[in-house]
Amino acid sequence: MSKIKIFRKLGGAVRRMMYIKKLVIMILISFTLLASGCEEIMNFKQSSKSLEEPSTEFYILGPDGTAKNYPTNYVLGENGTVIVEIINHEQKPVNYTMEVKLEDTLLPLPADWQNICIENDETLEKAVTMNPPFEGTNMDLQFLLYNIDKKEMLENISLPYRNLNLWINVTTQNLSKNTSTLTTAV
Repeated sequence: MSKIKIFRKLGGAVRRMMYIKKLVIMILISFTLLASGCEEIMNFKQSSKSLEEPSTEFYILGPDGTAKNYPTNYVLGENGTVIVEIINHEQKPVNYTMEVKLEDTLLPLPADWQNICIENDETLEKAVTMNPPFEGTNMDLQFLLYNIDKKEMLENISLPYRNLNLWINVTTQNLSKNTSTLTTAV
């Protein structure tokens, strides 16, 4: 084999080796950029979570655990049950208390609703049974949630942190066990 052919073969091999070397360098640079980008994404997710506005989610659900089929027609002396759900996103443990009022009349609740401690990003989901004490139509049943740490007052009246309303009818006889999906939240 002549020297020219040997140099050509060596030259082609050298060019391929240089091409492979450049390709490996480009791959390493790409991995480095990708890794730093992933780190930035993780840092962004962590910092954006800490920038979220502290809040509390407050829901009432029907007895089947869905946001419908609330008991709205009661017979005087009979109970009705809803499920209350509270989700704490306040970025710290929070002490809540809850009241239920029918046309501004406080309804009795078990003592465990007077001091509800929920850790950050935790959920309390619990049934509440009510027994409306008087008759009426289209009455406002209020679920009032208070954040003890953020108690707001207006002329010596404590304002709820969250509230939900359900419009109910209470009769002395069983006309119908219709249910409704109407609620309002503030």
